[in-house]
Amino acid sequence: MKWILWIVTAVPVITAGAVLHFKLKESVGGKWNILPKCLATWMIFCTALAGVLQRGNAADAGWIAAALGLFLAADALLELQFFAGMAVFALGHLLLIGWFVGQKRYTPVSLLVWVILMVLMLRIFRKELSGGKERPALYLMILYPAVLMAMASLAVALPFTGGVQYTWMAVGAVLFTVSDMFVGKGFFEKLPKRLDHLALGMYYGGIFCLALGVWAV
Repeated sequence: MKWILWIVTAVPVITAGAVLHFKLKESVGGKWNILPKCLATWMIFCTALAGVLQRGNAADAGWIAAALGLFLAADALLELQFFAGMAVFALGHLLLIGWFVGQKRYTPVSLLVWVILMVLMLRIFRKELSGGKERPALYLMILYPAVLMAMASLAVALPFTGGVQYTWMAVGAVLFTVSDMFVGKGFFEKLPKRLDHLALGMYYGGIFCLALGVWAV
């Protein structure tokens, strides 16, 4: 019941932060949109911390809370220095993957899922990668999606190998991965506004699900 009450409290704050972020970004410009953007992520970070306190599982789920704390910092940095923000995001991803691997629930199916996701990713970014012959550094962009797909492939198997308590984690990881694919696409070409909004909504939804997962595992 406590986690339901938390959802009722947190969702309006997260939604308000996301909406204000876009409104300020489109109307005022500058860096003021960092405040509502980070307000939403702060609420999600607090959700994970509350889950750790409720469950008393800091040694395990503390990894998730730490990753969400890094995402909070990255949300601010992305508006100031894009590559610094991406580096902090990558560190957060490594913590998440460390947690998923630490559950020791991976199976050969996870590898198959990873291969399928990588094939899909390469198809989505085939236009961007086509210039790799002239600019080989472009091929390095595969590394980050490879890490993302590894996280997603480990996550989607958890509800089947570890139990339904991992469902929030699985949903969160998938939403987070799809969101980052939008961000990657938007790095090379400007996305339509609706896709930009969808990507941020999926990002917040994904990390909120990960935070709620702390209450369940």
